[in-house]
Amino acid sequence: MKLATLANASVVHTRRWVEHFRARGHDVRVYSLEPGWNGDIVRLPALPLPGALRYPLAVPGLRRELERFAPDLVDAHFVPNYGLMGALSGFRPLSVAAWGSDLLVSPGPLRSARSRFVLGHAALVLCDAANLAEAACRAGADPARVRTISWGVDRVLFRPAPGREHGLLLSTRMHEDVYDLETVIEGAARVLAAHPHAQLVLAGDGSRRAALERLAASRLPGGRHRFVGRLSPAEMAGWLARAEVYVSASRSDSTSQSLLEAMAAGALPVVSDIPGNREWVTDGDRADAGDRRGLVGLAQLFAPGDAQGLADAVERALGDAEWAGRARARNAEVIAARGDWDVNLSRIESCFEALAHGRPLPPAEAA
Repeated sequence: MKLATLANASVVHTRRWVEHFRARGHDVRVYSLEPGWNGDIVRLPALPLPGALRYPLAVPGLRRELERFAPDLVDAHFVPNYGLMGALSGFRPLSVAAWGSDLLVSPGPLRSARSRFVLGHAALVLCDAANLAEAACRAGADPARVRTISWGVDRVLFRPAPGREHGLLLSTRMHEDVYDLETVIEGAARVLAAHPHAQLVLAGDGSRRAALERLAASRLPGGRHRFVGRLSPAEMAGWLARAEVYVSASRSDSTSQSLLEAMAAGALPVVSDIPGNREWVTDGDRADAGDRRGLVGLAQLFAPGDAQGLADAVERALGDAEWAGRARARNAEVIAARGDWDVNLSRIESCFEALAHGRPLPPAEAA
C-alpha cells in the first residue's frame, strides 16, 4: 500500500507507527508541519499563526504533495489538526486516529463542529480505548466505522531487566497541563521526605518544563530528582526497566501508551483513577478474571489532582513486596493478552488493506 501519514513528526509515537508500516513493506510518506526524526518526511509550510489557522492554511500544499504521491489511503492522526487537513484535502479513503485529548477534553462549539466535520468524512476512525470510541461516536462518528484497537507495546523492547532501583519513581508524560506533573512533584516531595533513598526522574518535554523545573527545585531535595528530556524508545525502555514505580497524574487519557510500557517493563503503576486507566488496571488487589473489556492488571490508584493520595499510593506500592510481585506478573499477562504491538498493529493493517482495496472493514471483533 501507499500510505500518506499526516501527523506531528516530532512525536515518538509517529515515528514508531511509521517505521512499523514501512517494515511491513508499505510505501509510507509522512506529511508534517513539525520537524521530525531523520526519516523520509515532507515538511509542510507552517505559518506563525494559531493552530486553528496554521493547519488549514497548509492544506493547498498538502494537496499538491498528495497529488504527486497518489496514496491508496490517507492516515491522519489527531482529529482537530491533521484529521482536519485530511478531510479538507479531498483524498479518500481517509482514516483518522484519535489520540485522546482531541475528543476527551470538553470542546467548545467550534471544536465540536470541527470534530463532527472530520469524523463525518472518515471511512475509519481508530480509537485506542472504549471511552475514546464512545466519545468519537458522541462527536459524530458513524459507529460502523469506529474500531477500538490499542496500539500496544513492543514486548521485545519493553521488558523487565536485572538491576531495578529501589525507590526510583519515574514519570514519562509530556510536560503539558493535562498530565498534571505539578501533582507528581508535590506527591513525590512527600515520598522523598520519608524515604532518603528515593528519587524522582521525569522524562519528556513540553511547554511547562521550565515551570516544572522551578517547582521541583523548590519542593524536592537537591540531587534527588532529574529531568532527562525526550527519550528514544530504547532509552525509555531502559528507564522503565530500572524504575520501581511508574507515576502518572494525568487528568484525561484514553489508553496511555506510557502505562502499557510501564506494565510491560515491570514498573509498578501508580496512576490517576480515570476511565482510560481503569480499562487496563484496577486498584490494589480488586481484580477478578477481567471486566467487560478484558483482562485487567494491578495498580495503585489515586484521585486526580490529589498529591497526598499519590504519595499514599506510592507508599503502598513500595511497602508491599508480595503485592508488587503479583502486580508485575499480572501486568505482564495483560500486556501479552491485550497489548502486543505486533498483534494490534496487524489488526489495524487489515483495516487499511480493506479500505485501500475497496472492501468493507473487517468486523470490529476481527479487525
